Amino acid sequence: MNNDSWKWQPGKVDLNNRYFELKFGYDPLPVARIGIGVNKNFVVEFLLNLNEDIEKLQEIFCEVLWEIELYLINNSEPDPIEYMINHTKKCANVYSRVHWRYFPKGFKRSIALSKEDNFSDKCKKFLTKLID
Repeated sequence: MNNDSWKWQPGKVDLNNRYFELKFGYDPLPVARIGIGVNKNFVVEFLLNLNEDIEKLQEIFCEVLWEIELYLINNSEPDPIEYMINHTKKCANVYSRVHWRYFPKGFKRSIALSKEDNFSDKCKKFLTKLID
């Protein structure tokens, strides 16, 4: 393996540093956190609910692992971190099964685009208030 390659390892993510949080489907609870380490290394903390059905757990784990490998490890972008930060703000992230959220260092709230954040909905709400 090339030393310039990004890699990941399981571990505990430090919430005082910047990190990503991944959610699956409509579940509000995260299924994984990804810490940004040093030397092109990511720390991945899986937060799976072990009381879930084993088939559901396998589905979530496989899909999350596939996204980590695709977007962070095998990404052709020179900086997969910036690429994923931008991805968290795109509609594709809202409509996919795995939703990425980015937490900058020191922030308790994520920076992400949600379905409610789109411009047309804000305009409709504003115009509705004017009419009422």
